[in-house]
Amino acid sequence: MRTKLAVFFILLAGALVVLAVTSSTSAAQVHVQLHDFQAEIAKNTDSNLLKRNLTLYGKVKEGSIEREGVKARFRLIDGKNEIVVEHSGKTLLPDTFQDGADAGAEGYYDKDRNLFVSHKVMAKCASRYDAASGQLKTQ
Repeated sequence: MRTKLAVFFILLAGALVVLAVTSSTSAAQVHVQLHDFQAEIAKNTDSNLLKRNLTLYGKVKEGSIEREGVKARFRLIDGKNEIVVEHSGKTLLPDTFQDGADAGAEGYYDKDRNLFVSHKVMAKCASRYDAASGQLKTQ
């Protein structure tokens, strides 16, 4: 009986170690600014960032939003850096998603198509808030 119990706990401990190692390396969410992402790609085309689920941050380029039902295509910019984002429509775009908004797109980089495929978009509209007081502007 003690042998069976010892084997059970050894297997349980091994399974927990495997679970901890695999979840912390491959499934962990990475948050990265667009300029850092493109610098990493430029120096290493086999970067781990290309194989991971990540959240990419930048600003929505003015006039770049193209909507097709629940799907959308737009460009994120960060200084001179720019990338096309194709939103799958699995989640709705937020009300604050508009030209010039700070945005984060969650998804993965499609190296073959040279674009970022998003399944979730978060946006913040800075123009609705007064930066000095943190109060909502009334229009």
